[in-house]
Amino acid sequence: MKKILFILIVVLSAGLYSCKEDVVGQYPIETVAPDTVSNVTYESLPGAVRLTYKLPADKDLMAVKATYTLDNGVKMEAAASAFTNSLLLDGFGVGDSIRNVSIVTVDLSQNVSKPIIVKVKPLASPIFDVKASLEAGVDFGGIYLKWLNPLNARVIVVVTTPDKAGKPEVTLGGKFYSIADTASVNVRGYDTIPRNFYIQVTDRWGNKSKVDTVTVTPLFEEMIPKINHRKWNPSDITYQEYNSSFGIDKVWNGKWGVVATANDCYSTASGGNKSSSITYDLNVNALPNSEKGLIIPSRVRIHARSGANYSAIPKHVRVWGTTNPNVLTSNTEGPDAWTLLSPKGGFLIAPPSGQSGLTPTAADKTFIEEDGVDLIFGPGQPPIRYVRFETVTKWNTTSSINSFTYAEITWYGKVIK
Repeated sequence: MKKILFILIVVLSAGLYSCKEDVVGQYPIETVAPDTVSNVTYESLPGAVRLTYKLPADKDLMAVKATYTLDNGVKMEAAASAFTNSLLLDGFGVGDSIRNVSIVTVDLSQNVSKPIIVKVKPLASPIFDVKASLEAGVDFGGIYLKWLNPLNARVIVVVTTPDKAGKPEVTLGGKFYSIADTASVNVRGYDTIPRNFYIQVTDRWGNKSKVDTVTVTPLFEEMIPKINHRKWNPSDITYQEYNSSFGIDKVWNGKWGVVATANDCYSTASGGNKSSSITYDLNVNALPNSEKGLIIPSRVRIHARSGANYSAIPKHVRVWGTTNPNVLTSNTEGPDAWTLLSPKGGFLIAPPSGQSGLTPTAADKTFIEEDGVDLIFGPGQPPIRYVRFETVTKWNTTSSINSFTYAEITWYGKVIK
């Protein structure tokens, strides 16, 4: 019995010893702080500085940390691993002022070195260059804004306007997040009476430009009378229709959704024909050699054929306008040429739910067939009379790109009297 007990004790002891050997624990704890970085230099950047330094020789060095204070008093910390010798500090606002930065090193045992203080001078935040480039002016129902952002900085352009009590409130859709190098946006939905709009550029750190005030009387937007629309096509765009029951006049007959019949839509020839474009005249009563009757466009609303939803209309569509009845597709320069009213790649017509156009929800179908999708043009569009819708891509890629339908197309803007 004693032999058996002795053997068990030996076996258990060996097992415990073996377990100790197999355990992988944290790096052994020690209390010696690492040395600090040395030879610190910096590069001034817009709203930031980039530190460069020499790392200490400590084998267990883990990171370099820097703490600094933003213009609004917020304390910031940035860190970089021991595998690099540079560190970016961003979030600064006003430039050309000396800032103190505290730098420490940290080892694997979380020991922290003594801090060293360096003085840096960042350049001004990109928001100020964006603000300096910003242009604002009167638009349909409100104002338009344009700006340049060559550094592709993350900026926020905020537009406010007084509410009924006179207190500034963010306008309808008036908070624009942007990193694009150029941007053009609209703030709409206001009556045609003088109104103040307040414009400010900010960033995610809370830096803010000064507020500018723009006072405008928003332009009146009207639906362009459909009674004056007529069939028209230039010589190099062949007119195409499925048959006489699906002619171009169906896109302005005022019938779509539940009130429309199966024939209340324009449809191309089966399988497509010779063109991916449709064209027509917005105002047959416009006076030749005069701007009277020309259209200054603000937006166009498209309804899809009932039951066909996104499968039969373009996914991306370019919209063009011109005043020249003899214009050719290749003519894209000069006063009588086609003017592109849409983005270069075309407007995207997509379900609001985020679903594919091939699998829209019931609400998506109601939206495109009953409510219609608004394609909003940028500010400062020239007067036009003749229009062209060019199909760029389709949701249904199995059918010809030249085969498509529209239930209704409604133009908005202003008719020059």
